[in-house]
Amino acid sequence: MKWSGKIGWGVLAVALTAGIAAHEASACTAILVGKKASATGRVIVAHNEDNRAGTFMRYAFLPKREGAQAAFWSELKASYGPQTVAHLFLNESGVIVFSNNGGVMPEWDGVKYRLPDEGEYSTLTDGGKGYRLRCDMIEKARTAREGVEIMTGLVKKYGYTEPSRLFTIADKDEIWVVQVIQGRRFVARRCPDDAVVAFPNCLTVHRLQPGDIASDNIVAKGKDFDFIAFYQGPRTWKSAYNLHRWQDAYRLATGVNLEVGKEYPFSVKPAHKVGVDDIKRALRTHYEGMPWEVKDRHPENNHKDVQPICRKGTLESMVCLMGETPAETVMHIAVGRPCETPYSVYRPLAGELPKGAATGEEAIRRLRDYAVHAEPSAK
Repeated sequence: MKWSGKIGWGVLAVALTAGIAAHEASACTAILVGKKASATGRVIVAHNEDNRAGTFMRYAFLPKREGAQAAFWSELKASYGPQTVAHLFLNESGVIVFSNNGGVMPEWDGVKYRLPDEGEYSTLTDGGKGYRLRCDMIEKARTAREGVEIMTGLVKKYGYTEPSRLFTIADKDEIWVVQVIQGRRFVARRCPDDAVVAFPNCLTVHRLQPGDIASDNIVAKGKDFDFIAFYQGPRTWKSAYNLHRWQDAYRLATGVNLEVGKEYPFSVKPAHKVGVDDIKRALRTHYEGMPWEVKDRHPENNHKDVQPICRKGTLESMVCLMGETPAETVMHIAVGRPCETPYSVYRPLAGELPKGAATGEEAIRRLRDYAVHAEPSAK
């Protein structure tokens, strides 16, 4: 069933609730390193997962089953109900996916916002894809590029339920960022091999470039169309809340100090080869030595303008070195704030899992807990 222009009340209620909850939890930060910019000569992807009180991390290894590859699963579990937008998966082919809130929300600073109505591109079919979008992709993708094709194909066919999200999809050779707007609207861009991409919680593509993959409505708007300005405007991508994190991630990871101008770069070429320690330094920062340094490391209610990368709501910090073979992929994981918690090292696809990780039928049972979010399958 397709809804033309409007979303049904049930889905709308879920979307608005999720959007408001996401607003409270919009502090995730991603740092992505192309293989030629990496000190290891390998793709590195990293992420701080932040969320509100009542959430915690747990881990599982999903066995191979009909139509689905085996996969390591980092699950954000919520005591207040299913948390459907913050899961990380690494499948047996060595494809990883995780995400950031995209910063397009039903309300920002008390000002209500409605996405532009673009006819069929604003609609959902059969309830759209939400939680299942990354699941259906990771079950089948053998490469990052194939993952992008699967994900964008699902968005074209069904639409996406949340206001916005930035998905990182990577393998040993490539990193892509897929930026999805509610409905059937998206832009996917590959991260340059010789560059670093860092972003907080806002859209990061202004104008289309050669090699980008975008929905037809965005392509039709022409080369001067500004994706950020149209769908998000300056309220989040120019806010100090995001720009401080963006700027410090680049400063600490790459050695490049950026002046915030009219447009922030999608990627930068680092001043040196970027290693794991550089990334961890950035993921731990409270802006030490900067004018906006957060002196009280984890206050109960940080003002949004001075939220650091490492904050009270950081539940997991992850740095992943993609291996030449999937079994060689190494994950450094700190459960909790990385300024206080050491990173432990795992090779999930070689059987090295965090203590207490579910396997076999127990892992599948956990996945079935999300069946309440019934969505069309990719089959």
